[in-house]
Amino acid sequence: MIETKELTAEELDQLQKTIDVDKWLASERAGRDLCGEASYCVYCIKAETYPCARAVVREQTEKEGLKEIEEAEDEIAVAEEPEEQPAIKEGYELVTRFRRSYKSRLIQSATVQELYSGLKNAVLGYAGVKCRIGFQGETYRVGKQLIAKSNISGKTLCLYLALNPADFEDSKFRFEDVSDKKTHAAVPMKVRITSRRALKHAQELLKILAEKYELQEVGTLLKEYKFPYETDDQLIEDGLIKPYTVLVKKKKKS
Repeated sequence: MIETKELTAEELDQLQKTIDVDKWLASERAGRDLCGEASYCVYCIKAETYPCARAVVREQTEKEGLKEIEEAEDEIAVAEEPEEQPAIKEGYELVTRFRRSYKSRLIQSATVQELYSGLKNAVLGYAGVKCRIGFQGETYRVGKQLIAKSNISGKTLCLYLALNPADFEDSKFRFEDVSDKKTHAAVPMKVRITSRRALKHAQELLKILAEKYELQEVGTLLKEYKFPYETDDQLIEDGLIKPYTVLVKKKKKS
């Protein structure tokens, strides 16, 4: 359980009253009781005093902690960027290559987008799961706990789950054990999603993952995560593709 910040009973009481008024006005406008539909409701323990106020504080506490994690991940990604321009040695030449972001790969592959929509709708169907797209991939967390992440290798959507691969050795699921790689140590079960059948299996594994973390399946409004195609030049301008130069040995002329 996420610890709430130290607030006095008077502060909690005032916050609860403010939330009650806001919730009542919003319910009047919507024509129905909106209790249980706010983002902070997943943190609510109804048996507590000032339940809404404590839930709001828990949500804010989690966001602050998650922000620290995300900033650390961004620093690692920046550190992995290649040097701007190496010195040219005799017999070598500079060649421009491209570091393609996760989103750029989505934008340039309609097939992957279709599978991605099915995956993301499934992930967001569980209470408390938050997604974040970074340059290299997407993370799925419950609080600070990383439960899954995804990236795109070539034109293949890959999902990494916080499940023990050894538990599925004799199962119908096709997967790869990547626990030996430091970047995937927390999510060592890699699943390649290349077809609707593979997507269905991934969704089944997500259900097993949800049971492991006691996540309630709440469903979600199905959404198509479609992106209009963009050229490399457009994506470079958007910062979604980053050109860089590398030093390679010149090819001998035939």
